Amino acid sequence: MRKFMVAKKLLLPLVAILATFLIAGCGDDKPKESADKAVLAYAELYAYADTDKLSATGMTKEQKEQISNALRTETDDMFKSMMLTDDNATAITDYYIADRKANLELKAKVKKDDSKNPVVELTATPVDSKGASELMDKNEDLIAMGVYIGLAQQQGLDVRTDPVYQQGAMNSLRAMIDEIPYEAEKTLDVTCELVKSDDGKALYWAPKDPQAIKKFLNGE
Repeated sequence: MRKFMVAKKLLLPLVAILATFLIAGCGDDKPKESADKAVLAYAELYAYADTDKLSATGMTKEQKEQISNALRTETDDMFKSMMLTDDNATAITDYYIADRKANLELKAKVKKDDSKNPVVELTATPVDSKGASELMDKNEDLIAMGVYIGLAQQQGLDVRTDPVYQQGAMNSLRAMIDEIPYEAEKTLDVTCELVKSDDGKALYWAPKDPQAIKKFLNGE
């Protein structure tokens, strides 16, 4: 069985939301929502697939769901590769995202106020990717899961129909997620730019490089 992927791998590349916008031209109109609120919304989506600040981004609910679903689907698929049932994989995905929401603390403030390219200081407690990798490499329960799967396969058995394996795997994965380490507060300067909503009627702030936010939160 493939080793459990480090925590940063759980947040695989998401849909590039900026591709759905038109870059705004020069003009006198300004966004109604602040740049720091917009950056915080993007960070929350990359961190735990949800935000209550959607209005600051100009995204539609459908666009927000594309990002959320991409995160959840790839995380579900990773757990399914560990021979969990669909329902159990979904439950562990929920558990992992809840852990991130509880531990990956996010704050944002405008560091440089600028009419075209304001800079927002994003503060977070990112995943300790090195510590997480070391933790998972030594996790005896995960190693035992791999052995169990291997023995079952030799006998032509599918552990996805084995309640003993399923319960043991769920317990082991929850315990492992509880131990995933997070770093002390760190900051990232996020340069923003003006973007237009889909209908072209409103302007919003958006990070010029949203992937940099994702990498920052994942400890890359």
